[in-house]
Amino acid sequence: MELVFNHRMFQHINESAIKERGRASRAMVMAEKALRYRALALPLALFEHLVGFLLALPIPIYGGIVYATITSMRGLPHFLGMYVRALYYRSKLGLMEPNVFIDQGVFFAYPRQVELKEFSYIDKNVIIMSRTARVGRRVHIAPRVFVSGGGDFEIEDYACIATNSNIITSTEVLKDGARCSGPMVSADQRNVFRGKVLIRKDAFIGANATLLPGVTVEPGSVVGAGVTVAKDTAPWGIYVGAKTQQLGERQPVKWPDN
Repeated sequence: MELVFNHRMFQHINESAIKERGRASRAMVMAEKALRYRALALPLALFEHLVGFLLALPIPIYGGIVYATITSMRGLPHFLGMYVRALYYRSKLGLMEPNVFIDQGVFFAYPRQVELKEFSYIDKNVIIMSRTARVGRRVHIAPRVFVSGGGDFEIEDYACIATNSNIITSTEVLKDGARCSGPMVSADQRNVFRGKVLIRKDAFIGANATLLPGVTVEPGSVVGAGVTVAKDTAPWGIYVGAKTQQLGERQPVKWPDN
């Protein structure tokens, strides 16, 4: 039984504060030290599981009020909303490891098909409507990213999607005289392609980029701002421009995983 935020999260916050501001918060340092003691961490974990269970009870009206309240609570730099959402979503999602941030206004269409690994951060107003969603460790999905429904979505460890990007997991195919005006058209008049969008380890998707169904962004690839990706990239390639041209290659990551 684990805490939603254990000492590793506070260690991470403290290390970031020291690097950016030259010192860490005294309260955060105390929290990191205290949560290393199992005698304190275990009773707190039991309390968290009880609260999370109560918050996630599927009771009509109550469930709606809880959801609306929790999703609207302020996010970072305020900590309380992040903590309460972690308690709630750990009971709602298919898998949620410790030390995951879910910010204000996030929406999961199929929560039981969502997996979030440790130190992933789903930022403000992200919408994930894909049939399945798997998010790796140390991943950041920035504000207002939209993952469309129908297909599957996976982003591996240490990858990132910048703000306002679109991940399209299904689309209408214009062939055989099919209509293309969406889900309210009769099923026999549509030709729908549903694919998996896979963003591999250490890849970076720039702001306002669009990834089309079936695309794999290979390890370390950089997709520039505003680029539309319709076919697989090359590992460590840098892609820019309206024609998605490969500009060059980036230097491979030198750091070990942590």
